Amino acid sequence: MSLLQLNQVSKIYGDLRALDKVSLSVEKGEWVAIMGPSGSGKSTMMNIIGAMDKPSEGEVLLDGRDISKENAKTLTNIRRDKIGLIFQQFHLVNYLTAVENVMVAQYYHSIPDEKEALNALERVGLRDRAKHLPSQLSGGEQQRVCIARALINYPEVILADEPTGNLDEANEGIVLDIFRQLHREGSTLIVVTHDPEVAEVAQRTIVLEHGRIAREVVNENFVP
Repeated sequence: MSLLQLNQVSKIYGDLRALDKVSLSVEKGEWVAIMGPSGSGKSTMMNIIGAMDKPSEGEVLLDGRDISKENAKTLTNIRRDKIGLIFQQFHLVNYLTAVENVMVAQYYHSIPDEKEALNALERVGLRDRAKHLPSQLSGGEQQRVCIARALINYPEVILADEPTGNLDEANEGIVLDIFRQLHREGSTLIVVTHDPEVAEVAQRTIVLEHGRIAREVVNENFVP
């Protein structure tokens, strides 16, 4: 059974079909990129996969459970327990240190544990910056704090929205190297991106156009 499965999923706003009968399967441990022009449905798909929104039609199965009919409270619990979210805009709390920002995710999941949070920062190469505020970190470092925060509760799916969109080339390379390591460790990665260079390092790329899957591209040169 696939870890994630979308079956004939549509999202309808009045006369607009932001997603139109999309079917997609993602296997456990797979690295998938989602691409498409503005208005193609990328953000809508991310919100549905990430349990931040529900489809108008169809079903979304996460680890065999249909989450498309769940209420808002249950979806919040699913996000907390099963999905690690990485955002382009970072969404760090500006008055908390890097380690405290990671611990915020623990607070909503279980019990904050500074040692675990420090270990998560170490995985992204930032243990020595643990006591720094976001304003004292570069954009690349802030994004790595976001990745550590996404990892802290051991999610089943890591979902990243334009994770390199605000980064320079050097920091983009660092983030992609972290993703490669997470994949080698068995993480399931779904990366929404407009950047072909980010997409081409994934195992498979899903290209959306006008709310539908236009094509799928398998990376024959993928290096685990």
